[in-house]
Amino acid sequence: MSRAPLVRLAACRRGVAAVEFALAAPILLVLVLGLADFGMATNERMRLTSAARAGAQYAMGNPTDSAGTRQATLAAANGLNSGTVSVTLSCGCNDGSTITCGGTCPTSAPWTYVTVTVAENYALLVTYPGIGNSVALSASASLRTQ
Repeated sequence: MSRAPLVRLAACRRGVAAVEFALAAPILLVLVLGLADFGMATNERMRLTSAARAGAQYAMGNPTDSAGTRQATLAAANGLNSGTVSVTLSCGCNDGSTITCGGTCPTSAPWTYVTVTVAENYALLVTYPGIGNSVALSASASLRTQ
């Protein structure tokens, strides 16, 4: 058997680019999907942060209106359900100690803080090993109301 056809076949470079593309394309696709997921999750986290801040801003003027704060938060973030928003009041003194709301501070009037927390499960585009198909995202904002 002549070795000439085998040598010609080994020296042939036709189709090399197609083979290289077939090897690199899945890796590039996973990288692009991962970047897209990361970008969209970051955008969703910014939306949650904005909604928490809007709720805290409403609570500055209405510190005892938890339902109104929840509604302001939900209005700022379209598509959230009400079970994912929590509003918490806490009180403290100017020295950094915490007290029960309605209590007194030794050196000054007590400060009231409101914390609005927004949480949701973000569905990923792709199921990643070790991560799953969703990620829990949350954001909170705390402001002193008095």
